[in-house]
Amino acid sequence: MYRLVRRGYIAYLVGGSVRDLLLGRVPKDFDVSTNATPNQIKKVFRNCFLIGRRFRLAHIKFNDQIIETSTFRRCPEPEENGSDELYVFRDNCYGTPNEDALRRDFTINALFYEIGKFSIIDHVGGVSDIENRLIRCIGDPNIRFREDPVRMIRAIRFASRLDFNIEPATYNAITRHSAEIRKSSPARIFEELQKLFSYGSGEKSVRLLYKTGLLQELMPEVSQYLDHDQSQDSILWSWLRHLDDRIKETGKLEVVLIFATLLFVPIQRLVAARFAEFEAKGERVSANELLAELLVPVCVRISMPRWMSARMIQIMTNQSRFVPDKRKRFSKRGFAAQEGFPETLALYELGLRVAGEDLSRSEPWRALRKESEAQLARITAEGGNSEQVRQPYRRSSRRRRR
Repeated sequence: MYRLVRRGYIAYLVGGSVRDLLLGRVPKDFDVSTNATPNQIKKVFRNCFLIGRRFRLAHIKFNDQIIETSTFRRCPEPEENGSDELYVFRDNCYGTPNEDALRRDFTINALFYEIGKFSIIDHVGGVSDIENRLIRCIGDPNIRFREDPVRMIRAIRFASRLDFNIEPATYNAITRHSAEIRKSSPARIFEELQKLFSYGSGEKSVRLLYKTGLLQELMPEVSQYLDHDQSQDSILWSWLRHLDDRIKETGKLEVVLIFATLLFVPIQRLVAARFAEFEAKGERVSANELLAELLVPVCVRISMPRWMSARMIQIMTNQSRFVPDKRKRFSKRGFAAQEGFPETLALYELGLRVAGEDLSRSEPWRALRKESEAQLARITAEGGNSEQVRQPYRRSSRRRRR
């Protein structure tokens, strides 16, 4: 910021970092906004590289940190859009700091900090909303949410994470336009859904998704499960509460485990219903096959990467192995050596916590995992590969000679 100012440009600290500092929180990153264009920024900083086409940004790298630096923008005029659709924008229309603040999503994210007087510049009443702990749209929320429906999920994320309330006009607009979320990019939706669980705020976020109708649009299987499972007193909230505790304790956002926890109970109910239908017809079917069949459409809808959906389906089907069954024999050591076993065990332990059962039941499995990790480290040190860890535990398919 000082370097840009010395070169004659305006430069402010912007967005979430200013909000978090006012709230006494540690920002996860810092963004800068300036009147210098991306190419001008690149000339000032040798450690700068430009990204994006639709929204041109400068990333300035300092050691392991990247400072995202944007140019002040304004909302384009209708004729500049080249379309009557609200979702189509040309984002590289440069403007003034005031115009830049007005085009941002929420008042609490539109504050600027300037280094000349070490003061906050507030064009939209964001300081007041922070003091009153409110999430408020900038401008008409009915228009802003139609411009970019993902903002509805962001409103819920900020309200849950910061323990703020969504002011009535903004909240009503979310409930009114919840179906608009289908017009957003599935990849963006998937990214925002992950962020809902950051800082252990997943339960609050999903509750708000359910209340506003967004959950019905994004994951109807979960929403309909809640409709038929005492809604606000559903056991699903207990699963999400324990997941939040785990995230706070470990500080990790395990995406596969997050979606497995969210979907496990609702999908299991659907599996039970489908299984009963097949039994009534006298047809035999595997419960695990039904589970995979029901999960694949959900994963496709939210644009979950294939490798991730495959692992999630695997750790959910693996839960049946923790239930003693003499008819199903398998190698416990080989099971514990699987790549996705840590998430499989984590989901099992969440289930134990929800049921109020003793976690000591998972200790033998944890010991087997440590043993396989030690063996893997030894084999790797000797120049081998991970497949050799599982190899000794595979049963031979050849019959013994009499």
